[in-house]
Amino acid sequence: MEANWLMLIGLALGTSLAIYIARVLFKRWFNPLSLYSFVWGFGLSCYELRLIQYERISMQAWAYIAVAWIGLYLGAATVLLIKPPGASRILSAPQVNLNHLRWAILLLSAVGLIGLLDEIWVMTREFGGVSEALIANAGELYLSRSSGEVAYIPYAGAFAYAACSLAGAYTAFLGRISRLALIPVLLVTAMQIFAMSRIGLSVAALLFLTSYLHARRDTRLRVTRWQRIFAFGLGAMVLGGGFVLVSTTRGLGVDFPGKTPALEAISEYLPVFPSLYSYVSASPVAFSMYLASPQSSKDGRLGQYTFAPILRFLSKLGFPTYVERLEENYYTPVPFNVSTYLKNVNSDFGLMGIVLFPYTLGIVTTFLLLRVEREFRLLDIVFLSNLYVIVAFSFFFNLMYLGDWYISLLAGTIAAHFVRRRIALASAGYSVSLSQGHSV
Repeated sequence: MEANWLMLIGLALGTSLAIYIARVLFKRWFNPLSLYSFVWGFGLSCYELRLIQYERISMQAWAYIAVAWIGLYLGAATVLLIKPPGASRILSAPQVNLNHLRWAILLLSAVGLIGLLDEIWVMTREFGGVSEALIANAGELYLSRSSGEVAYIPYAGAFAYAACSLAGAYTAFLGRISRLALIPVLLVTAMQIFAMSRIGLSVAALLFLTSYLHARRDTRLRVTRWQRIFAFGLGAMVLGGGFVLVSTTRGLGVDFPGKTPALEAISEYLPVFPSLYSYVSASPVAFSMYLASPQSSKDGRLGQYTFAPILRFLSKLGFPTYVERLEENYYTPVPFNVSTYLKNVNSDFGLMGIVLFPYTLGIVTTFLLLRVEREFRLLDIVFLSNLYVIVAFSFFFNLMYLGDWYISLLAGTIAAHFVRRRIALASAGYSVSLSQGHSV
């Protein structure tokens, strides 16, 4: 099976056009629409390379993908068309007390540290030690963690994600990387290594990046190009190193059916490449197979994926609402249990989910983006950064399926509200400016 070069060219042109339209609408390259277009364009192009002998994506699946893609843009256009004149103008310089922001980051990181220490203690109890778990039982550690067979303090580590979002804004205001900003990043990296998981590393990086970019846009600090390169380079080294370590250690998904000779040749030089390639290309195939599966696979509870963490909590109170932690497998031929967010919203709300979820996502993200550009709001930046994560992972699944996303959003918004509240209380006695903070 050879690559479909005509389809690849079409995807490249269509994705480039979509990203350019997003750039025109928002007057900046980094925005929810361009991120969505890049992620989906890249993933679908990887599928069309046919390095694995995948099942064909059905016309119905292609149609749903197009409807959702257009719906996201229509949601953004709805807000942009009704915004008042001059709404994109920055009205005032932001005010923030870096001392309060610093303490919020430290507090959230402290809770995340409790989660990390709990992981280490559980690994020692279950596997006899950290080294035994990471080296000799890496695959078993990952499977037991993802299936929920091993009990940890629930969601303690998710507070570190909220700290990453605040740390991005803190870095923008400070004007350079700091030891404080690295604390939550290192915490997440350590937690993901001990959990043999890769998703959290990407989530942390995106939360930090989006908060940094949107906060920096509203500040009047002059940050040199080399300072930005150093900050991002250091963060990329930490997170990228953790990603590679997990990928090479876990030992899952390297030998599977459907590999083409071209993929086998690449794997001789980069053994982990087949796993990474399948990770960024198989989900739309699984979505297509889900649509073609028996109706019983789509007869789920209303909102069971979107509100899964809430339903699991209610089940602990005695209600019959439990939702399994893992979705069903689809053999593409690679066994895959994530089928894009379209599968989740379709299972939850039917065809209306395919139409309304991305449309609503486009409305909310655009509304928040315009508010942030008009006037600095730390609360909006935290909320927006968490929605960026939904957009970035839409190619794989709806991240709202994970309780960590809800906890990160809730903890981050509460902390941002606390910082804003403290500023409001302090403003009666003195004015708080950016120059008050010192690096940590």
